[in-house]
Amino acid sequence: MVDLVRTYVSVSGPERRTQKLRSSAGQCSRALAEVTAFRQEVRSVVTVSNSSRFPLGYGFLLAEGLRLTPEELQISQSEEELQISDRLLSRSNAALRLAAFSTVRMFLPPQRRSYRLFTPQCDADGRWLHTQCHHSTGQCWCVDEDGEYVPGSLTGRSLRLPKCLTRCQRAEAHTLLSGWMKGYDLITTSAYQPKCEEDGRFSVLQTGGAAGWCVNPLTGETIQAATRSPAGQLTCPSWCELQGYQCRPDGSFVPLQCDATSCWCVSEDGQEVGGTRTPRQTGRTPSCDRPLCPDYAVTHGALVCRPPADGRQSCDLVCDRGYQNSLPASSFLCATESRRWDNRALRGACQISQPLQSVSVSQLWTLSSSCSEISSLQSLLFNMMTSRGLCSAQLPVSGRSVSLCDDSSVRLQCDGDGDTVKLTVRRTASLSDLPTSDLPDLHDSGLFLNESRLLEGVQGLLGKIQFMSEPRLVSMTTPSFGCSPGYRLNSDGEGCVVCPAGSFSREGACLLCPQGTYQDEEGRSFCSECPRGSSPAGASSVNQCVTECQRRGLRCSERGDFLSAQPDLPSGRWRCFNSEGAELEWTTSEKPLTDEECAVLSRFLAVPGSDLIVGAEDTEVLQTMTSDLTTCVQACAAEPSCHHVALFNRQTRCELYSTHTLNTHCNTSTQTSGFLGNPQAELFDWLSCSLRVRGGASDLLVIRKKGAESFSSFVRTRMTKAVSGVFRTQVFSSGRTSLSDAHRFCQDGCSRDACCDGFILNRNSLNGGSLLCGWLRAPSVLLCGDQDWDVIGQGTANRTCGAGLTYNEQQRSFVFDFGGQKFTITDSALPADSKDKKDYQASIVSFQAVYLNTDAESAAGASGSSSCAAADLSAPLDASVQRKFESLSEDDVLVDPQRKLPTLSFWLNKKNYDSQQALLWCLSRCDVERQCSLADLRDADSAGFFSCSLYPDSRVCGAYDKPLRRPCRPLLDRTPNNTYSKTVDLSGPVKSFYERVSFQKMVSYSVRSRVGLRGNAPLSEGFTECERRCDEDPCCRGIGFIRDTKSPGGSDVVCLSLISLGVQTCGEDDSTTWRTQDCRPSAVKTAPDPFGWYQKPVNQWSSSPALCPPFNLPPTSINVSLGQWRLLSESSVLVDQSVSTYDVVHVSRDIAADRDETRDWCLHACQEAESCVAVSLSEVESATRCVLYPDTTACGLSSAPSSSSPASYSCRLVIREPATRVYLRTGERSALVTSFSIPGHGTLQGAAIETAVGSDRKKVVQFLGVPYARPPIGSLRFEAAQPANWTGTWDATKPRPSCIQPGDVESAASGEDCLYLNIFTPAAQQRGRVPVLVFFFNPSANQSPGLLDGSTLAAVGNIVVVTASYRTAALGFLSTGSSGLHGDYGLSDQEAALRWVNAHISLVGGDNRSVTVGAERRGADITSLHLLSSSSSPPLFQRLMLMGGSVFSPSLLQTPSTSRRRAVDLAKELGCVTSDPTDDDKTAACLRATPVHTLNAAQTKLLAVSGPFQSWSPVLRSVPQSSFRRVDLLLGTSEHDGLISRARRIKDFEALQGRADGKTAFYEALSRSLGGATGNDLLKEAAAWFYSLDHSPSAAGYNLFSRALNNATRDLFIICPSLQMAGHWANGKANVFLYHQPATSSSNRADVFVPLDVQFVFGSPHHPTSSQRFTSTDRRLSLAVMTYVSGFIRTGNPNPSRAWPASALPRWQQVLSSEAPPTYLELSPALRHQRGLSRSSCSFWNQLGTRLTRLSGESGAEPVQPSLTAELPVAAPSSQSQTEKDAYS
Repeated sequence: MVDLVRTYVSVSGPERRTQKLRSSAGQCSRALAEVTAFRQEVRSVVTVSNSSRFPLGYGFLLAEGLRLTPEELQISQSEEELQISDRLLSRSNAALRLAAFSTVRMFLPPQRRSYRLFTPQCDADGRWLHTQCHHSTGQCWCVDEDGEYVPGSLTGRSLRLPKCLTRCQRAEAHTLLSGWMKGYDLITTSAYQPKCEEDGRFSVLQTGGAAGWCVNPLTGETIQAATRSPAGQLTCPSWCELQGYQCRPDGSFVPLQCDATSCWCVSEDGQEVGGTRTPRQTGRTPSCDRPLCPDYAVTHGALVCRPPADGRQSCDLVCDRGYQNSLPASSFLCATESRRWDNRALRGACQISQPLQSVSVSQLWTLSSSCSEISSLQSLLFNMMTSRGLCSAQLPVSGRSVSLCDDSSVRLQCDGDGDTVKLTVRRTASLSDLPTSDLPDLHDSGLFLNESRLLEGVQGLLGKIQFMSEPRLVSMTTPSFGCSPGYRLNSDGEGCVVCPAGSFSREGACLLCPQGTYQDEEGRSFCSECPRGSSPAGASSVNQCVTECQRRGLRCSERGDFLSAQPDLPSGRWRCFNSEGAELEWTTSEKPLTDEECAVLSRFLAVPGSDLIVGAEDTEVLQTMTSDLTTCVQACAAEPSCHHVALFNRQTRCELYSTHTLNTHCNTSTQTSGFLGNPQAELFDWLSCSLRVRGGASDLLVIRKKGAESFSSFVRTRMTKAVSGVFRTQVFSSGRTSLSDAHRFCQDGCSRDACCDGFILNRNSLNGGSLLCGWLRAPSVLLCGDQDWDVIGQGTANRTCGAGLTYNEQQRSFVFDFGGQKFTITDSALPADSKDKKDYQASIVSFQAVYLNTDAESAAGASGSSSCAAADLSAPLDASVQRKFESLSEDDVLVDPQRKLPTLSFWLNKKNYDSQQALLWCLSRCDVERQCSLADLRDADSAGFFSCSLYPDSRVCGAYDKPLRRPCRPLLDRTPNNTYSKTVDLSGPVKSFYERVSFQKMVSYSVRSRVGLRGNAPLSEGFTECERRCDEDPCCRGIGFIRDTKSPGGSDVVCLSLISLGVQTCGEDDSTTWRTQDCRPSAVKTAPDPFGWYQKPVNQWSSSPALCPPFNLPPTSINVSLGQWRLLSESSVLVDQSVSTYDVVHVSRDIAADRDETRDWCLHACQEAESCVAVSLSEVESATRCVLYPDTTACGLSSAPSSSSPASYSCRLVIREPATRVYLRTGERSALVTSFSIPGHGTLQGAAIETAVGSDRKKVVQFLGVPYARPPIGSLRFEAAQPANWTGTWDATKPRPSCIQPGDVESAASGEDCLYLNIFTPAAQQRGRVPVLVFFFNPSANQSPGLLDGSTLAAVGNIVVVTASYRTAALGFLSTGSSGLHGDYGLSDQEAALRWVNAHISLVGGDNRSVTVGAERRGADITSLHLLSSSSSPPLFQRLMLMGGSVFSPSLLQTPSTSRRRAVDLAKELGCVTSDPTDDDKTAACLRATPVHTLNAAQTKLLAVSGPFQSWSPVLRSVPQSSFRRVDLLLGTSEHDGLISRARRIKDFEALQGRADGKTAFYEALSRSLGGATGNDLLKEAAAWFYSLDHSPSAAGYNLFSRALNNATRDLFIICPSLQMAGHWANGKANVFLYHQPATSSSNRADVFVPLDVQFVFGSPHHPTSSQRFTSTDRRLSLAVMTYVSGFIRTGNPNPSRAWPASALPRWQQVLSSEAPPTYLELSPALRHQRGLSRSSCSFWNQLGTRLTRLSGESGAEPVQPSLTAELPVAAPSSQSQTEKDAYS
């Protein structure tokens, strides 16, 4: 697929390439033109082929295979055929493809879907759309602006298109993850952190520091510098003004744009609207008005409108090129006056067409069967299809089975006469189930369904069923392709378009969500109802669901409800509104009203004049007062006996009227009997009550209490329902009777009946709406308190508090129980929409209340008179229920009057129950209520009743952070009186399967109960009892069976029942090496089994969580600012299951209901850990899963190294598992720090420089010439490195001299005062400390500048790079074997540098626990000796990078005797040999006194005639260790390296001294070295034969000899030892990665003083001073090498991640522990893996060379030149922790 994206089938063959233009505009259209031309040629071939018996392509393929000419074929062709043949034969490669394609097209059966070519998808400007799809294969991918494939973006037949980022979004993500800023061109040094608009384009104004630039929003390229406004703010002209278009005063585009030749419409962002360009010569201009209605923005499209007419503005939707309108309509109307859309275009209406998603075949049959048997026959046929294998098929490659049937696979339909049935059989496969690896093309997918097999199968199963006549096949379809639910076919039927947010799919169309619903996701087949309020059609967010209050712009509560007091802004007055939003017109006030005042006023209503009787002098007035309206009404509200008030005299006089019947006069219609099957019910068609008042003033205003208010002696109770007691029912039509009138009429009637104790008032929707008044006599039980848990929705209970409907099976109707009175309800009596509601019983009743008479002759007394029927005594209750409970005393409970507990309330009439019977009744109710734990019986608020209150279990026994190590008590809001607790029955089997929670600790979990293990009971018995305890507790979500070592006395084995599992940390199964939470051992032990935490199945968690003690997510210590976090896109994340640095936290689902709060808690947990930078969030069944990560950013090439594109790379955050949301911590960008203090010394003052890779820029702070040891001069020459002793401020902005080396001319660039290091650190580190590379390197005195610049490597790898000089040759390793000249000074320099880094590198952001040591050439040999050092604990480094050196180099070490001889030779050369050759002190004093350049000239002269065995080297001493240190190892060699090239400076120096004959002596010494340290003649002769060292005396012969000698010494001293070390370390189970750099022309352009592979590692091809010497290919290779090296430095593995696309950066294979030749990476543009490096040569040296040495009899002699061998094993030191190991090893 990558090839499809990068290159397209060309009519001119693969040799032709299109040059890449500087601008990306038009690139896609050129590719499209090539594909179109190819497609036209195909059509020509097909046309010619169809005129022949054989396809032309078939004949051409034969001719190509046989290599016959047209003449040899002897075919006669038409002129058109000849032209086509000429084209085919002239370009054979393209012709073969064309011929094959045309052949396939001709052989396809009719009506079959053929193979289709890929068609590039372009925008209106000919640029590449970021999302590309090949509709014939079903694959989609992302491309950049040049059409280059974005690695890792390929999706195969997925319902979701890949999320492709724009150029700005990619740059923004790159900056966020890597710290690189975007440079807007390649010349200017300034750079900015990209800011993108919502549509993905660059913001026109981009800022960087104090500067700003105006950029092209499409490309990010600079147009001009930003200017400052008078207020000092950076500003830019608008995009319209920058382009010189016609703009409005606010800078936006004028919709109509014209030039000299034409006019056209533009969208809001200035893009031309397709199809609107009109030539001026036509005399017309297009209509380009913007919509007058709001919310008209359309992504990837525009609404183009005409001028308004008749109050409507007509607008047309035009989608950008490459996008299609997903909605059924393209024209939309705006009502200009109301500014509302009649129908609106959705923001996401324009969508990209994506590949087809399903394939199906179907058959239509007619069957002779009765229509009454359809249901059973359909089930039978479906089961038969399944059992016969017709509902599945096996994929051809993977062998996986694919389902082909669903609910629509078998459909039966009656065909009119009742004896014929139509059968439709359909097999459908989702293309997402058919991978391209099995079925590459949709053509193959169609064949896969095999309709002939389906026909045979259906015929077979129909033959098994007895029909009246033979089944007849009516029709059969070929495979047809379609779309999944949530999508529709595009306009040409060749793809699918997703239904955007705000719509849903139905019957192949995308329809707007109806009013009152919303859909916030695309690709859905339904819309969700608004949780509150309503929404306009096409709502795409729950935020568009607004209440009527919010829509009207009034004062609303947080929930959107109307607030009572509302200002009228135009008039400045205030008025009150009721809860429905209706204005109470009589409440208008000049002064402000409060919500509390209006709440009182809203309990009253104004009485119209028609409902008043004025002049009634016999009324009862409670009070007459002078007051305003508000005070008057408040006075009535405070008086229970006040019924209404009258105000007059301009509302200054107020009269309060009582509830006495004299103040009311009611009239009713004629009474009839019978209602809903109850003949005793009294039915009234209407009821009207009038209020009586005294006066009749013209400004009279009468206001009355609403009907639900209390009246006189009748008090509204908390109860809403009666089990029995209704003896008279009056029914009114709610359409013609108000609730207040019914209430008054009912109360008046009951008060006049001596047997009436109260009444129930009910308003319902039955029979079109009814009001019921039920008179009560001695009600036995009142229930359903208005705050009971089942009434307010906290939970369910074993009772019905709604209408109380039960279903009568015999009569097939509902029965409505109204206080003992029964009413029969048929479907006609129910409202049409009631059955659609979840709780239709509750929806029937809108109001219900119980009122009791509180007079002396009250409910318990009046009905007890002799004239009234006696109360029925309750039936005797089972007294054994009391044994299931235990009585609670005051000491057994905690009392908190402020705590409101969930309750179930019952009132028991004392005339029906005595105290004992009432208690048994109450306990029995608690026994049958699963949620009930406590039962409390006491006198009710109303005399004559007992109050039975049932409570759920309210115990809470602390939590993990606040352990309560004793049994806890239940909580009550009152002192216990007659209170009982239900005992828990632990007998019986365990009901739930408790799954072990794989976490060691719980944070802030909630403990219900704490019970210790009884006596010596077995653990298994205690565990079972613990499970049963949780079984019986509805609120229990899990258990903790733990050992508490701090348990106060008794058993330390404890069972904890958990109400919430809270926050779970310290995973048991996690293979992580990094933690953020405290996982130290605690007093609570959760191991071994069966100890631990266990979870009840989630589907068995309480369905009524509100009845459980409240428990919340622990609050965070600080608020989380989302400004410090960035939500990453999918393309910025890689999933790699081998990541080993992570920490998992689970937040239990019961406390994670608020997604934002849970997110903030997890982000805060990350912020609390210094090294945590990222959090991924996902949902599992029982919890929100938060995975915390340190900086796991991986960076690598964004396209293949061999690509012709400029060098570029991208960064991804690597996470362990997929997640729905991934957040990256951005932090606050700190100021640039260029100085820091070193304790005991002073301040280092550095400098910040900007480094560049392509157009990306990044600041790096350099600290150059930092002393890590005292200058080794004077008496310190030939001494180990001493600690540095500088103080004050050190200028670290310039490099210091490097250590002088043989061949250096006298120069200030090198010297003896050279123990300095250079630090390169990425500026403004925001994500903790980063790994460190310490690279030992001595720049040449001839090199300018004398510095190995690590800035680019530090920036690319996000690491700290340290380069350090050290002493070499005689100054570093001169030894006489005595204490005076003990040698190994260079090694001590390196150790001193490493100790300095270990102590101070953290001050500049480096991690001293992650240090890699590197060196090159001879320095790599020496550095490898630190693998033998054991003095550092913990170790000073964890990884090693050797470039051209090895610990097994034959010339690495010297014996003490050889070392002494080399010292004497140098002393002789300098005249320092005394008369007493054993007086080393005098010799040493002479050598120390010699000027350094004199000493260097002498050692250079000696080295010029010596071989590698005669140099000054480390001295072999006793090795106390038994093994090498095992570290991660990266090593390699270069074809440009060799002992001759290494000696170039020595030869040049000698030539300057006039000693040209030294060259011959040097070559002779090198030749002798082939015989080993002793110059073994036999081995030397064998090597001369093997490498063909014999040569003619000519110049050409001498060149051949020089080249052969270089190869021989390279193999012996460099390559073979490196290979030996790689194999040895791999056998020791270390991570080993090997490279080799082949010969390349780049070496001719590179710096001769720095090895080419080192230059690539340090990014020299990207340095401004050296970039011109390198090609773009070199720059890409250097970027790849830096990526590998920085990956190795970070993790011990050079690959960015296992999940990094190998198409962009090949995976570097590590050396395996085997005898086979090691695999190595070839550092060439192709980055290929090779094997067998110098295989025959190393076989010669390792095998034949060893034998020849032994044959000469030298094996027993003392070695002249010792070497370390592979006999010493590799083992990891005990101090190395697992956290230091590779994350990907």
